Amino acid sequence: MEKILEIKNVSKKYQNKEGEIIALQDINLRINKGEFVSIIGPSGCGKSTLLSIIAGLEHKTSGEIYIEGEKCEGISSKIGYMLQRDCLLEWRNILSNTMFGLEVKGKKDKESKKQVEELLKKYDLYDFKDKYPSELSGGMRQRVALIRTLAIKPKILLLDEAFSALDYQTRIMVTNDIYNILRKEGITALVVTHDISEGRF
Repeated sequence: MEKILEIKNVSKKYQNKEGEIIALQDINLRINKGEFVSIIGPSGCGKSTLLSIIAGLEHKTSGEIYIEGEKCEGISSKIGYMLQRDCLLEWRNILSNTMFGLEVKGKKDKESKKQVEELLKKYDLYDFKDKYPSELSGGMRQRVALIRTLAIKPKILLLDEAFSALDYQTRIMVTNDIYNILRKEGITALVVTHDISEGRF
């Protein structure tokens, strides 16, 4: 299989009043294109730190990260990131929310709007495009957040406990929805969670 993400000997150390804290030490990981990988561990073990480093939002102390064989330093346009909260903008309607990432990247045009509308239709959210986040269920909000991320066409999607704010039943449904969406779109996913059953699912 084709390798898409490789992490080599990544470490992260923090300094505080008591001295040095090792958050990550010599992490090695290789993910092939199209894989759906879960990292499971308790709170505070460095899962989110690792995702932030991969996304270029946090500096590593040492080590190297490669995306599609190219060494990556900083933020990469090939990475999409979903956080624990959906972070939808309450004053924007659903269509406007899904266009936000494209706006930030300066890629908002008629063609990109059409592509986003197609994603909304494909995943049963088009009828809600003029609604506001407060009018949607938690599961629907997460699907909107996913479409906003997919709109920028990432090669790799990072999910940081992205379903933890949902109740158990909704979490299982949304996890299944998002897994199927990512499979259809051919996107590689790296998920971190402290929930063993969610990670296995």
